[in-house]
Amino acid sequence: MTEIFERRAIAGRGDAESVAIQVLNFIVSDVDRIIQFLNVTGLQPETIRASATSSHFLLGVLEYVAKDDELLKAVDEELKIRPAAVLAAIVHLSPEPEMKPLDNDESVDAAPQLPRRNLFH
Repeated sequence: MTEIFERRAIAGRGDAESVAIQVLNFIVSDVDRIIQFLNVTGLQPETIRASATSSHFLLGVLEYVAKDDELLKAVDEELKIRPAAVLAAIVHLSPEPEMKPLDNDESVDAAPQLPRRNLFH
């Protein structure tokens, strides 16, 4: 998934981290936004700087913004980072799901069947 960011495509993890850092700077630049961010995340002001070096934290910042339509709109208007670019950055920062190959001897357990109810008694 590529999305245009700063007139170029978000091509990888580096671009995604750059988007996340810009969004984080946008959040901390406004008192109301940072207070809301701290309240929702449970972080303390002194831990943000240390946390900002973690790609998991940066992913969390982008996910936080993606869940708030007003904040996402403000990022679009003020930073010119489109919502699709935020979503593309989330994809690039998300960990790859662990895929375990099936052995021929292993069977896949089907989900248990729920009891059926007859609604027409």
